[in-house]
Amino acid sequence: MPLVVVAVLVTVFSGGLIYAIGRGTGPGPADTAVAYEHAWDRLDFATLWNLSSDKLRDGRIRADFVAGKNAAYRSEGGLARLVRSVRPEVVDVSGPLARVVTRLELADGQSVYDEMLLERVGSAWRVTAYHLASPRNGQI
Repeated sequence: MPLVVVAVLVTVFSGGLIYAIGRGTGPGPADTAVAYEHAWDRLDFATLWNLSSDKLRDGRIRADFVAGKNAAYRSEGGLARLVRSVRPEVVDVSGPLARVVTRLELADGQSVYDEMLLERVGSAWRVTAYHLASPRNGQI
């Protein structure tokens, strides 16, 4: 009899865990934006491909995207590891679309803002566009 109880408990627990994982929403748009910034700072093009929408992938498969970016940035080592910290300043979500403004604190003490647009694809957020932004009248 105890073996049956243990089997039932294991089955119920396993089913609940599978259900919870399947219903998980994944990282939010702010998490994706921060990861995107860190990937650029490390020149981690495999991660950038994962976090980018098809539009930003330039129609390339992952291997071609990574190889092309590595070739383009091979001599640009001075562009890596410039960011001390990244934090989301503004997060606006409207259904499957989001706008995130991140504040990048650079190693030299300067701050830069990056405005990103993201779209929800399944349970993941993908970056569709980005550009450096500056505060206007104290607003981002």
